[in-house]
Amino acid sequence: MADLEKRISGDWIELREKANDLHALLELLAVLPPELRDAADGLRHCVEQGIIEFKRTQLAPTLVALEAARYTSLEAQELETRERSLAALLLSTLVQRLVCVEAVPLSKSSREEPSVSADDLQVSAILADVNARVKTEPALRGHTAVKNILMQVHRYNSENKKMRELVATIKPEMRQSFLANFTKTFDAIIASIRRNYSVLLQEQVAAVVTHKEGFSLAAAPLKELAPLLMNQAREVSRFRSTLAHAREERFKTREVLVRLYDSRPAVLKLVEDEAQEYRRLCQHVPSVRGEDCVGAMAAAFRDEVAAILDRQGKKEA
Repeated sequence: MADLEKRISGDWIELREKANDLHALLELLAVLPPELRDAADGLRHCVEQGIIEFKRTQLAPTLVALEAARYTSLEAQELETRERSLAALLLSTLVQRLVCVEAVPLSKSSREEPSVSADDLQVSAILADVNARVKTEPALRGHTAVKNILMQVHRYNSENKKMRELVATIKPEMRQSFLANFTKTFDAIIASIRRNYSVLLQEQVAAVVTHKEGFSLAAAPLKELAPLLMNQAREVSRFRSTLAHAREERFKTREVLVRLYDSRPAVLKLVEDEAQEYRRLCQHVPSVRGEDCVGAMAAAFRDEVAAILDRQGKKEA
């Protein structure tokens, strides 16, 4: 038992140290190009519940084999097959985490739309549009960007009034410097108005794009999902290390495998917890609600991870 615990701990430490580097993970887990492509195909076939369905599907054959270990010894080849299947699952989970922590970029289809700029717009046109929006939707007056714009307009009017009152009292030789100071203030005010108007436009564009094209992973705070994925990886690694230990030891390992099967609720719960975590993250995606958002997130992760595995499989080949 001490040797097994040492194996589990050592494998996890090594894996954790390489968890932030895709190429290091590929080298450590030694998932072959055909296995990468098979995992990508397996992901794409999970059309109902996306990457969560894939994780359940990948775990199922291992759990069936472990249940059989109660009654019969497992051949070394069977154990190795299950190890390699778990390696693909482990890699998929850690690739998903790399996407969440932005160590691997989202594909073009999942990125946010380019920012909208108001640098070339006249302030009068901006104010006309903002006033029209507020008139149509009075609650918009409480929007941070709109409040900032209105505050800057008030400041502009105050500074302009002050300038007009003081300009007649300024000596001719000081007038140029006096006007330059006010010009600098006006430029800062105008820049602030344009900047806040850009924020308002960007939100509108994002809402339209999301409604038109569907869910985008870029809309959710994915980094918050990373700890759960790391816990999933740790449990899968424990299963994989135990199978490797049993394969190498060969004799008197049935008890170890039965005990591993009995511990299955821990890893299964972590997979189910992922769906619950999606529901929490979906609170940050106002355009897609409820189970629609959960399903869309699982599908988006499926597509992202499948694309990465497929790409790496082609490179390795």
